[in-house]
Amino acid sequence: MISGFDTALGEVTLVLFTTLAPSGAIALVLVAAVLLLPKLESTMRARISTFMCIPLVVTMVGLVASATHLGNPANALYVFLHVGSSPLSNEVVSAVGLLACSGLYWLYSFSAKPFVWLHRLLLTMIVATGVAFVTMVSLAYSVDTIVTWSLPTVPISLWLNALVGGPLLAAITLYAAQWRALAGRFGLLLMTVPFIALAANMAAYIVQGRLLNGVANSVVAAADLVPHYRTMLLVFALMCFAGCVLAAFTMHAVSREAVAHGGGELAFSKRVLVRLLVSCLLVFAGIFVMRFAFYMMHLMVGLAV
Repeated sequence: MISGFDTALGEVTLVLFTTLAPSGAIALVLVAAVLLLPKLESTMRARISTFMCIPLVVTMVGLVASATHLGNPANALYVFLHVGSSPLSNEVVSAVGLLACSGLYWLYSFSAKPFVWLHRLLLTMIVATGVAFVTMVSLAYSVDTIVTWSLPTVPISLWLNALVGGPLLAAITLYAAQWRALAGRFGLLLMTVPFIALAANMAAYIVQGRLLNGVANSVVAAADLVPHYRTMLLVFALMCFAGCVLAAFTMHAVSREAVAHGGGELAFSKRVLVRLLVSCLLVFAGIFVMRFAFYMMHLMVGLAV
């Protein structure tokens, strides 16, 4: 009996990559967008830039995990030879571009006399490469010979995963920097987007589950490769919803405290930071479950699985 679990377990590094990297990229995009605000004070800009290392590290961890899938790191060099014609090459190049722009900006933010135009250029490039990276990752699995990965729900669900985890990771970054506007409308937006993305993603995964019922090759049916699809979807929904609710209630408490204390920078609390971290970990755990299910449903045309 062919086991979808064994297939996914062999690709666990890619499961981790597609769980962390897209959310980290969206967080980098959101933080970069904040840093592009013209009215942001220079001291606060410097603090946010410093804590930008949080989503940068999360993204890097995901990318390092994916690099182990290449076997020999030297194989990465061949990836660059097929940019434009290979989805994998497009994914890798966009990842390198995002990390290069983000890393350069973070290092340059410590400069004593930085050029404003260079700051803004790098931030704009972070936004552009971040969006491109998530798009390239979502399209990298559209392979005609793997019928279960060519479903229209695959790129949609990956983007929605990123929109669930990315805003929460951005909230952690901005809270650590004590950006007061986080307690206002921007913070409300960061807490609202994950709920909307989660609801849309649940719909996408339900449709995907129904589509699997009609997919099979001469050896096995796709639905048999993921026998516990509904259970995994329920775990995903509960963990992500719990993480989003915890983050929302935490930020609501932060907003109330900010209003009570009036102006000035946002008060910092280790308890609040821990709650935000737990909420983010819950969401990542939920996303990991469905990404694992994705690799379980690997089904090729013909005799191969």
